[in-house]
Amino acid sequence: MTNISSELQAVVFDMDGVIIESEMIHYRSICEAMGENMKVPYQVFLEQCTGSDERFAMGRMAAFSDMSYDEELFQEWSRLKATAYARLITEEVNPMPGAIDLVEKVAEELPIGLATGSRRSDVDAAFRVLGGGCLAGLFQTIVTSGDVAHSKPHPITYSKAVEDLGVEPSACFAIEDSPNGIDSALGAGLRVIGVDVMHDASKLSRAERVVSTLTDVSLDSLRKWFAEPLA
Repeated sequence: MTNISSELQAVVFDMDGVIIESEMIHYRSICEAMGENMKVPYQVFLEQCTGSDERFAMGRMAAFSDMSYDEELFQEWSRLKATAYARLITEEVNPMPGAIDLVEKVAEELPIGLATGSRRSDVDAAFRVLGGGCLAGLFQTIVTSGDVAHSKPHPITYSKAVEDLGVEPSACFAIEDSPNGIDSALGAGLRVIGVDVMHDASKLSRAERVVSTLTDVSLDSLRKWFAEPLA
C-alpha cells in the first residue's frame, strides 16, 4: 500500500502557462508551420487545442480548418514549427509572474521536475533565454512529449517525472494550468495546484487549490497547503 505523506517532498512543474508565457509563441509557430489555410483563432487554440502535445494541437487545428492531416504532414509541420519556435522565443520570451523565483526557491530545498507536453527542443530553446538561462540545470528531471508514448491527459508524463525523482507521487505537488495537465497529474497520484492564467478557474476545479498567479506562492505556502488535510 502506498504511504500517504503529510510532508511535501518534491514539486513537479508544467512549463507552458506555468513557468513561461509561451502559448502565443506556440500558436504563431504552428500557424507559420501549417500555412495560410489554418483558420483557427487564438482563443479557440487556447480553449480546445492546448494541454497536450503538438501532435494533438495540430490535429485539432487541421480538423477545425478542414485541412488534410496525416503522419507525413505532421512530421513536416513539426519540423517547421520547431524552427519557428526557436526563432520567436528569442524575440518575445516572458516568464510567468513569480515563476522563476518560485522554481529557484523550491530547488534550493527540494527536488524539482518538469513535466511538459512540449518537445525537448522547445524546452531547450526556452531555457536558453528565459531569465538569462537561470533555470538551466535546476531540474532533476525533464519529461517531454518525446520521452513518453502518450501525452497529457495520460498520466505517464507525471508518473515518469516522480519515478525519476525517486519519490512517491502522493508526496508531490504538481503545478498545472490546464485541465488535461491536472488530469495527468491526478492520474499519476500527485496532488495539484492550478494556476488560472490561461484557463478559467472553473475549468481547473479538479485541482485542490487554484491560484491566479505564482507571485504570492512560496515554498512555505506550498508546505503549509500540503500539510492541510484533503477535503
